[in-house]
Amino acid sequence: MKHIKIFSLILFSATLIFNACRKEDNPNLPKLEKFTWLPLFVKDAASDNSISGQNPQSFKGKFVLDKYFESDLNPQQVDIVVIKNGNRANVKIIKPGLTSFPATVEITGVQLTNLFGAAIVLGDNFEIGADITTAAGKKFEAFPITGNSYASGVSAQPGARPTLVYIAACTFSKTSFNGNYTVTEDSWQDFAVGEKVEVKPGVGENQIAVTAYPSPAYGKNRRPMIINVDPASFAATVPEQVIGDYDGAQPGSTVRGTGTVNPCGDNLTFVLKIKVNGVDYDASLKLQK
Repeated sequence: MKHIKIFSLILFSATLIFNACRKEDNPNLPKLEKFTWLPLFVKDAASDNSISGQNPQSFKGKFVLDKYFESDLNPQQVDIVVIKNGNRANVKIIKPGLTSFPATVEITGVQLTNLFGAAIVLGDNFEIGADITTAAGKKFEAFPITGNSYASGVSAQPGARPTLVYIAACTFSKTSFNGNYTVTEDSWQDFAVGEKVEVKPGVGENQIAVTAYPSPAYGKNRRPMIINVDPASFAATVPEQVIGDYDGAQPGSTVRGTGTVNPCGDNLTFVLKIKVNGVDYDASLKLQK
């Protein structure tokens, strides 16, 4: 008898909870909106995939906006918008009033600079999305100040791209390595910190040339050190080569080693073996533009 009373009380309580949770009985619950169109952004492979950190004004991006689900009912219009560095309080319109899809949109570095009123610097990122006004006249924002966007869950769908991101980053170009660089470290002590070393683009596609060892104070017949750079990892390889003649030593001193370079052309770091009179000596060299 006791068990029956307890079960009846539980059943009664569950019924109250169920009824209390019905949406129509709770005016505090938000009204659910049916969203009928999801954007699909695809970058044009022939356009810039990122913004050059060395020359952001040269950026020319192009992308296509289409619907993710083929059966989606087209909206009244779509406005292409962009935010800079995640700031949702400063949404700018790139292209308003799109009504037919797929639609091709172009964006440039000059346009982004003018939209946000500031120069693009290394590390800036621009996220592009779509403000959508549905066929029923309801507007959904890509970057609302509070809450998630309408497309916050669709990113998990296969092939979904509800937004695009362009980042100002440096890509390797040998032409960026050109000038007199400052020595910040030289364990071989041919150069004092603060002295200059000439750096130039090399003959090969991904080569740079550094005229360092021997320094003018310690040698002659100096030749530039030719460095091969992996443009993807920015790792540097210094194949063994003759670099010049040290005073008082046998002619034809050589160097070999490895290192890394900053893709913007700002600095270079090497770990080297310098061979003089047939003997290898360790050296580390760091240069700053």
